[in-house]
Amino acid sequence: MVDIRRLHLLVGMARFKQKNEEQSLRINRYFQGDYLTFSLIRNFFLTTIGYVLVLAIIAMYNMESLLSNLNNLNLRPLIAAVVLGYLVVLGIYSVIAYTQAKIRYVRAEADNKRYNRALVRMTKIYRAEQLEDDDQEEEE
Repeated sequence: MVDIRRLHLLVGMARFKQKNEEQSLRINRYFQGDYLTFSLIRNFFLTTIGYVLVLAIIAMYNMESLLSNLNNLNLRPLIAAVVLGYLVVLGIYSVIAYTQAKIRYVRAEADNKRYNRALVRMTKIYRAEQLEDDDQEEEE
């Protein structure tokens, strides 16, 4: 006979695994500190690439005025503004990336705890059924 509790648990666990296998199970392979560090390193590289691309687009858009004023251009304030802008952008995006990674990790951890509790319940159900089967075999 089919046990309804076991069936509901199996269906719920299958749905969780199908829906969250990519994200929750993959995220919890790492320690929280490692996951957050990896997210910040990835953010550093992506922000740097994005900032350089934006600077290149701005420079190409203003290429004519840059070339005409090349001899009169004071580079120290320009470089200082570029570096300061980079640090501000990097700081803002790092805070956003850290917060987002922390939220993802905490949610994945909670999801995996629910999944593990369901596994423990399933194990208890199987053990109870095993004991019932053993008792029935002994009676015969």
